[in-house]
Amino acid sequence: MTDTEKLQFLISKLQKSAESKHCYDKYGDDYSPSDNGNYDDAFDDGQWYGEIDFARSLLQQLNK
Repeated sequence: MTDTEKLQFLISKLQKSAESKHCYDKYGDDYSPSDNGNYDDAFDDGQWYGEIDFARSLLQQLNK
């Protein structure tokens, strides 16, 4: 795999992740992690939010 192919592969993975919806996309600014009643779920929501937001930020830096 060439460097260009590797870069295209990574960008496509970032785009796929960035297109996912996180907790604030689904529930808006009124989202509260305690609404689930389970703080383990809140941790998972935070993890997904961080990964998706990071992908979006990277793509924005790349102007994609």
